[in-house]
Amino acid sequence: MLRFQRTVPRVAIRRLANVYSEGAVLHGYKVRRAQEIPEMRMAAVELEHEMTGARHLHLEREDQNNVFSVGFRTPPPDATGVPHILEHTTLCGSQKYPVRDPFFKMLNRSLANFMNAMTAHDHTFYPFATTNQKDFANLRDLYLDATLRPLLRHADFLQEGWRLEHRDVGDASSELVFKGVVYNEMKGQVSNADYYFWIRFQEAIYPALHNSGGDPEHITDLSYEDLVAFHQNHYHPSNAKTFTYGNFPLRDTLRKLDDEFRGFGRRAIPQMHEKPLQLREAVSVEEPCQIDPMLPADKQCRTSMTWICGNPNDVYETFLLKILGSLLFDGHSSAFYKKLVEETGLAYELSVNTGVESQTAANFLTVGVQGCTDVGQVHKVIMETFTALLAQPFEKHRVEAILHQLELSKKDQKSDFGLQLLYGILPGWVNNTDPFDLLSLNSALQRFRADWDREGDGLFQRLLNKYVIGKPSFTFTMVGSSDFNQVKDQNEQSKLKAKVSSLTESDKEVIYKRGLHLQELQNSEQDLSKLPTLTTADIPHSSGHYFVSRDGPITTRQTDTNGITYIRMKRPLKGAIPYDAYPYIPLYSDGLMNIGTLLEDASAIEEQIRLHTGGISVSIGVHPNVETRLSELYLEISACALNSKTQYVFDIINKIMNETALSVRSEKMKVLIRAAASSFTSYAAENGHDLARLHTGAHFSQTQAIMEQTAGIEQVRHMNNLMSIIEKEAEFNTVLQNLEAMHRKIFVADGLEVMITTDNRQTSDVVKDQALKFIAGVQQSAGAESWLPEKYSRRALEKPYPALLQFPFQVHYTAQSTQGVSYTHPDGAHLQVLASLLTFKHLHREVREKGGAYGGGATYNATDGIFNFFSYRDPQPVRSLNIFRNAGKYVLNEARWTADDLNEAKLSIFQRVDAPISPSSEGLLQFRHNISDEQRDRRRQQLLKSTLDDVRRVADIYLVQPSPSQHMSAVVGPELPREVWSSQWPVIKV
Repeated sequence: MLRFQRTVPRVAIRRLANVYSEGAVLHGYKVRRAQEIPEMRMAAVELEHEMTGARHLHLEREDQNNVFSVGFRTPPPDATGVPHILEHTTLCGSQKYPVRDPFFKMLNRSLANFMNAMTAHDHTFYPFATTNQKDFANLRDLYLDATLRPLLRHADFLQEGWRLEHRDVGDASSELVFKGVVYNEMKGQVSNADYYFWIRFQEAIYPALHNSGGDPEHITDLSYEDLVAFHQNHYHPSNAKTFTYGNFPLRDTLRKLDDEFRGFGRRAIPQMHEKPLQLREAVSVEEPCQIDPMLPADKQCRTSMTWICGNPNDVYETFLLKILGSLLFDGHSSAFYKKLVEETGLAYELSVNTGVESQTAANFLTVGVQGCTDVGQVHKVIMETFTALLAQPFEKHRVEAILHQLELSKKDQKSDFGLQLLYGILPGWVNNTDPFDLLSLNSALQRFRADWDREGDGLFQRLLNKYVIGKPSFTFTMVGSSDFNQVKDQNEQSKLKAKVSSLTESDKEVIYKRGLHLQELQNSEQDLSKLPTLTTADIPHSSGHYFVSRDGPITTRQTDTNGITYIRMKRPLKGAIPYDAYPYIPLYSDGLMNIGTLLEDASAIEEQIRLHTGGISVSIGVHPNVETRLSELYLEISACALNSKTQYVFDIINKIMNETALSVRSEKMKVLIRAAASSFTSYAAENGHDLARLHTGAHFSQTQAIMEQTAGIEQVRHMNNLMSIIEKEAEFNTVLQNLEAMHRKIFVADGLEVMITTDNRQTSDVVKDQALKFIAGVQQSAGAESWLPEKYSRRALEKPYPALLQFPFQVHYTAQSTQGVSYTHPDGAHLQVLASLLTFKHLHREVREKGGAYGGGATYNATDGIFNFFSYRDPQPVRSLNIFRNAGKYVLNEARWTADDLNEAKLSIFQRVDAPISPSSEGLLQFRHNISDEQRDRRRQQLLKSTLDDVRRVADIYLVQPSPSQHMSAVVGPELPREVWSSQWPVIKV
């Protein structure tokens, strides 16, 4: 059966290649070429629209998760963010769909598992993915009309881009401030130190490629007329690249594209060739940046050196450069990680721009660091390392490990495979790189193997001599400045003051009335009847069941894994870790995988993993009981390998777990701690709402309380404590000895289970025997050591004031949480529907459109039983908290939700419930989370049968009736002005 399934796509692929033969014309499109790609069980067809010159690439594959994208080359003319703001405003209404914000309206009228729009360096694209053919046609129609015929109303530009508006829209005497969704989004983005270093580096080395997202200091220079002109110049079929992937008929899409494009005609699109700096001599740039509160005062520098290495259109040389980049920079065994981080201790971590990156017309090879002091010494060691590489060969097994990972990547079937192909192809395709070359991994691998066998290291030494050794470099350095954020704020205020001072009384009157008009539009009811929609009738009444077989401690699943076996292990810890040791869990997991063993260092273990497996991870997970909500910690191990290499998985795990060196390799542990500290502030800048939700949810859930210790603000404080004792040998050794003792309690055979997912019975039986032998070799029990019992300490709920978790950002993130019910409780389904209704019918308008936050909404965590509100990159966090606090009353007293609204809420939920999963994940919900098919089916029916009366009832019970102390709130971000927040709020500084 499985062999037959695997041959069917080959037959379909050959048939496709016959139908779409070179030169054939279908629905106005001429086939340029068609090619089979057997290693991906796929065929590619490239076509050109004869009337406009638009190019289309179709990838035919037996995959039900179909993808569509329309994209345009959009090199930014300046740093005002015009491509980014246009991406937002095109989705605010079009000729065929003249409602406000049809994109967000379609988010809950569809079963798409992915919908988005994205602005890259030099192109903008609009992708979606769905398994429903009717849905595919609806969204394709919406995306094409939005991009080709947007209304681009001035009010939408003001809302999405930027505007001057009174702080209190209804009060003409309140101060004028800058507002706008993209404006606030980018203020949040530049608060991320990693992003800020990377974007300023890019602008410095590639000045012709401006910041396409927009610099907040320049966004307020963009005019509405500039926006409209940019659309007219770039959003034309002659400049378009469209893409489809999957098993839906290509003819239907070609017919639709021809209908949409036919009225435009062909236009000569100027071929802009933006070039990076011409490095005739070494160039050095230094700029200030924000202080990272997680790092010592003398480690506030980031620096990198870059060489320009040819053009990405040379696909094979770019492929070679990326293999070279992996050898130089990836992992513990790479030369630059060893020299700059481990051996010399010059820096805490390699910089975010380290590696080989292709941008428009240039490949960059960059090596840099963050968390350093002596910038000059860093540069000296970089050059010494490059010179040494010419004299010492790369280990052959390291090259083989990289090739092995590339081979596995072709076989590993992710649920978003089509989207990943799009992301890999489009940046080169819009810059005239042949997409077929980008897809031809096999030919590149074959050519490389032949070249490597013939030349060996000479292949890489030639590249180093051609582009690096003795060639001019570009050096980019950022130094932390204590007044950086203050200067940014002053610049914003100066610009605001200049704009306001230039206004006449008539201008001010226009601004006031315009603000009222925009608010009126935001409050107005929209006629959504013109938008296409699915209904609950399109939702399958039963979910996919993935049959698993259980025999003692072994669970097996047989499915089409394309020659890969996936191995998972779990063991309930049953109090093995005392509560006060929870903050050490991330260090424990990180240490197991990254310090090596008693007999082999981290480099040796890492290379074995890369050479023989598809990856191994060890972690401690926490999962609530679906009936009681009480949490249990689990040891979790995940791995995969080719069917012929599964024994390596068990052998390597055995080394890692039985020869652990947690208390021996103390210097390596220090490296890991410093690297974690150096990355946490950037993580918080991207995930501030998650930090806030963990902090508030910890009051109501054991799971969230534990995660607050391991991934939330308590982990930040713990990391700071570790950094403070890292050089105190006695204290630090005590930590490591405790980790070693904890490990002896964790890794025992008692309760250890293994799940095996593979594609044939013979492999399943072999791996089952390997697993049983592995379990038999594990220590059977934890012994009689005395440990504190696991306990759950709920934080005292003395005062319901929101906590301010203070970070040096330019915007805020908020969360509010309250208690829900267990997964199996029938009210849980109604709370999930309520969260969806609040998000799309209330909070999107109030928090994003009116409040200017980049995002906001409500979620219901079904397994933890927590109802959450959140906002993301929010300029008005206290206003958002007030909206959250009154959301329940809004539902009972003001909401006029209809049956159509309820239908849409359910569709938005089932987008996630029924999203495709990869073969590797089939049956995993049952194995890892102990949720049975029967429980999933019961919840599915509860969701489908939920009524508006049910929704109102749970809003009253869980949002309105609880006292204020049962709604916990938090804000992440900078200090707030005293006039907008209470002095009673507790402030937690990082």
